[in-house]
Amino acid sequence: MKIVPEVRRINPNGMKTFFLPLALLFLFTGCGNEKNTDTNSDKPLTGKDSLKKEITENLPPPTEIRQFSWFYSMFAAAATMDGGDTIFDHYVSPEHGLWIISSEGAMPHFTNVKSINDYKRSDGTKLLPMDKDRMLAAPKEEELPSVDCNSKTFWNKDGCFTREENKFKEEKIWQYAGLTNDKEKEVEALAGTISRTVINTQTYRFYFSLINGSWYLTFLDIRKPCEA
Repeated sequence: MKIVPEVRRINPNGMKTFFLPLALLFLFTGCGNEKNTDTNSDKPLTGKDSLKKEITENLPPPTEIRQFSWFYSMFAAAATMDGGDTIFDHYVSPEHGLWIISSEGAMPHFTNVKSINDYKRSDGTKLLPMDKDRMLAAPKEEELPSVDCNSKTFWNKDGCFTREENKFKEEKIWQYAGLTNDKEKEVEALAGTISRTVINTQTYRFYFSLINGSWYLTFLDIRKPCEA
């Protein structure tokens, strides 16, 4: 089990801060579906082993909304921390990195980074920290919002929403980004791993993949809807 630094979780009302160890996150996301492979089932369990057995056997699947909401609250807290870049990087796959999608005129532009610090917007600013008031909203499990260019907010509804679906793979926007054939294949393969989509109409579109039992942010779409 991967052990990582603790992260500060911030109450949306700004009244109190407390610390949650990220090691717990990987217990919940990485170990939730592991089976007990101990063939000596008659061996008495210690108190610690009994607790671990009780937790893992009763844990919901990683894609289930209760567990994902727990993960997302940790992720959002890391995204809003001052100096939280290092912690945020624990949510980026060391193998695949993070693809950030921005606008380059009317066409999407794909940039792959292994560290969020490696990315800067066109004006030279970094993505972190993100706005606390906007990011710390818990995603609602319901139909994702659609772009509506006739709406003042450019969405058909406002808020933060999640769904266990992968429209990103269906849209295939990487085909219009001027990538090489090899990069297109790399992006398409990674897009196939997306398990959860989060759309926060006040911030960005987040695409999460469950890879080897752990959640990673694999694609981040920072484009504004209806932007030419």
